[in-house]
Amino acid sequence: MTRVAVVGCGAWGRNLIRTCAELGVLGAVVDTDAAAARSQADTWRVPALPVTQALEDPRLDAMIIAAPAPAHAALCRLALDHGKDVFVEKPLASDLAEAEALAADVARSDRVFMIGHLLRYHPAFEALAAIVARGEIGALRYVTASRLSLGRIRTHENAFLSLAPHDVSMILALAEGEPARVGATGRAFVTPGVADEVHADLGFQLASGDFHAHIAASWLSPFKEQKLVVVGETGALVFDDVRPWPEKLMRRDQVVTLTDAGPVASGAEPRFVDLAAEPPLTREIRHFIQSCQTRQTPLTSIDEGVRVQRVLQRVQLQLNRDPKSTQS
Repeated sequence: MTRVAVVGCGAWGRNLIRTCAELGVLGAVVDTDAAAARSQADTWRVPALPVTQALEDPRLDAMIIAAPAPAHAALCRLALDHGKDVFVEKPLASDLAEAEALAADVARSDRVFMIGHLLRYHPAFEALAAIVARGEIGALRYVTASRLSLGRIRTHENAFLSLAPHDVSMILALAEGEPARVGATGRAFVTPGVADEVHADLGFQLASGDFHAHIAASWLSPFKEQKLVVVGETGALVFDDVRPWPEKLMRRDQVVTLTDAGPVASGAEPRFVDLAAEPPLTREIRHFIQSCQTRQTPLTSIDEGVRVQRVLQRVQLQLNRDPKSTQS
């Protein structure tokens, strides 16, 4: 049985700890805040260990890292050096160079390495991707992704870096490749140099033709929206993660017919797709544990992490060229 140490007892770390405990794989918790670590250790009846002791403990096979983002790469490297399989929450690294250096370390090891791109394991996205792959909505035309909310304003990374990596991961999976073109604009209203709302455009060249994706990210929105809209030649899919389980994935058959009077759009009644109502975090951690046991490459491997990081950097470079993106 794989035994896991979870590094980080913050808000998301506690979710990871609980999930590992429910799956029967939690072996220890780690945090620089001793009180936070003791609280989680007492709740789940596992030891709270210093990171050095967790790294050296041969009974711990893997580490799940949910520490502050600037510490991710260094902790991943330490875990690899101590022979641990690694799951790390997004973002993988602070920049592309750091991500690529970490990828080289992973390649030299024989360890399983997985990125926490949670929505790739969401039942709604898995069903959406399968429908697209079967060609049931025809050739892809465009995607819009919106990740909007009020709160959790960061001061060390902009809204796109904080909120949009999951959307980038989903879009890259649908496109089965990286964008040929990237554009982005944003504005910093709260902290100078840190964009609070960002709009990014990704252009892909697919065998079926050009494919465009637009991503909006903001933590100043008056409402919460977590939505992925995929439009194809003969249909559309809407993954709306704010809605209840029976309504998270909507499908509509639609087509544009060219007539003598001009193009005419028509569509069938929207319908919801049946889904297995299982938390994506459970599916994600189960996938990691299975990868550790089978030694197979995870779906969201280090290569996936680097691809996403590459897009994040291209968006950041576009923001850096736009003075409005870094000034309030």
